[in-house]
Parts: sequence; C-alpha cells; structure tokens
Amino acid sequence: MKIAELKNNLKQGNLDNVYLITGKEQVFIKDIQKSFKDIMSSEEREMNFSNFDLEEVSLGDVINEAISAPFFGERRLVFAEHPYFLTGEKVKNVVDQNADLLLKYIKNPTPSTILVIFASYDKLDSRKKIVKELKKLAITVNAGKMEGPILAKTIKNDLENAGYQIENEALDLLINKTKGNYSLIINQLNKLKLYSLNTKKIDQKSVIELVPQSLEDNVFDLMTEILNKNIYKAEELYNQFLLQKIDPILLVAIIISQLRLLIQVKILSEKGLTEGTIAKNLKMNPYRVKYAYRQARTLNRQQLQIMYGDIVNLDYQIKSGQGDKELLFDLFIAKYA
Repeated sequence: MKIAELKNNLKQGNLDNVYLITGKEQVFIKDIQKSFKDIMSSEEREMNFSNFDLEEVSLGDVINEAISAPFFGERRLVFAEHPYFLTGEKVKNVVDQNADLLLKYIKNPTPSTILVIFASYDKLDSRKKIVKELKKLAITVNAGKMEGPILAKTIKNDLENAGYQIENEALDLLINKTKGNYSLIINQLNKLKLYSLNTKKIDQKSVIELVPQSLEDNVFDLMTEILNKNIYKAEELYNQFLLQKIDPILLVAIIISQLRLLIQVKILSEKGLTEGTIAKNLKMNPYRVKYAYRQARTLNRQQLQIMYGDIVNLDYQIKSGQGDKELLFDLFIAKYA
C-alpha cells in the first residue's frame, strides 16, 4: 500500500488491526506516525497510545499492551519500533525476542487495537516465518527511499507548492550531495528557501554554498584533482583531510570504491548502456552514477585500471605496516597528479 492510500483510509475510518511499515525514509515515517495518532483525540492518546522499542522491551510486554482493552476510548494504538528479529542482522546487546508470540497475535489480533510495526531496515529476511506471515496478514506500507525521476518530481512539486522554483543543475547537485535522502533534502530546502526568499528561485550557486558535502564527495574532489594532474590542488585537499584528522586508510577505502564505480561505468557505457540502465544494473543511486558517467567519458579505462591496482596495493601496504600511511598516500598523489 502507498502512503497516500494509507492516509486516505485512516481519514475515512477504514482501519485494520496490524500494519507493517517498511523503509527508512524518516520524513515518511514521521508522517505515517502522525496520521495514525490523528485518528485519536489528545485525551484518547494519553490513555491508549504506547510506543515500544523492541531492542529494549520484550514482545511479551508489547502483546500484553495490545490485548488490553482501551480506557475511555474506542481503540488502543500501539507502535513497535526496531523489530530487529525480522532481519538477518546480528544485533548485540538487545532483548531476546520470542517471535512466536507476535506470530500468534497477528493471526488473531485484538479488534480494538491497532498495532503498527515500524521495520526501518534496508531488507527483511523473507526466509523467516514471521516475516512471511506479516506480509500475508498485515497491511504493508512502503516508506522507503524515492529514486530517480520520482524523487526529482516530488522535490519540484514541494517547492512549487511553497511558491519556489529550482534550476535543474541545482536540483541534480542537491540530490547528489544528500545521496538522494529525502529527509536530508527537506532539511536543506529549509535553508535554501530562506536564502532565496527574495527571488523565490534556487540556483546552483546557493546549493554549492549552503549544502555541505559529505566526506565521499570531498574525496571525489581529491580524486578528480589527481586525475586532472593538478598536484597543487590535490595536495591542498589532502592536507585539509589530515588537519581534520581523517585517517588515510579511510581515504584509500573511499577512493577504491569510487575508482571501481568509474571503471564499471566506463565499461558499461562503452557497451552502449544508458545512465539509467547502468544505475539499475549496479543497484546504485542514479545521481551518483550520473556524475561518474560524466567523469568517465573523459578518462582512459586502462589508466583507471592501473590506478585501481595501485590504490589496492597501497591499501595492502598501509595495513601490513610497510611504511608511514600518510607518506605512502602522499607518494600515491605525486605519482598520478
């Protein structure tokens, strides 16, 4: 079920007893939580709403709350967050859960209770019986990330509704800087709208100035300067990393990942694949692939592969203690820039 359909059902009073919310987009999750709370008055919520963290509280306590009759109201609303036992992840220092208790409950839920399970994970373990039964018996709502054209269209619509416009280049840069995280985008848009209050138009310059770059983006800039043979700028960026006490081991790991992506994009583009198809095949953020696609066009694949081999060898040298890691990385810059 889509979020819009869920909200419409809740407003119309079409309620079910068990919901499973999947995905990690916090803006959507908060919106869903508010929509559920809005079906109750403030007085009802005070007496009949509970929120449990399943990493800290046992399923037995949650089920006991769910089977309890509501006080001075028509229904009881129970939120259950962090159901780690629905995934294949190994989580330390959490309460051991007996999933059979939940399995038994969802087969015969209390009619006056609405149980909402928020599974904010990348993936659930579909091999588990409890996951199979939840997907079959609960109303599943996707609160996952938006990607590609849908994300871009949503941002434009949000801005248009607020009376703003955004340049296409600025939109691409905003999405790339935030890694397509809609929650982060919403936070950054608040600053950008305030900055563009007079013009009502968000341009690329404002995104560059106001939206901070991630470490990966900064390392991407370093790698770009190395590939462009700009040793002075590359050394300047590297020294900034050292002043920030960023370990060269981390820089090496990020560059390995970025070079691997450039090589993959280069190979696939030479076979005639489009940006969108490459992003789908690599299962990566379309905007990250877009920037890699642009850069890969001007680069020599053989040079990239040689550089990749050297950075992997550098990683081995550093981790096996074959020299000072800061000096070894500096020599790598000198060799290619």
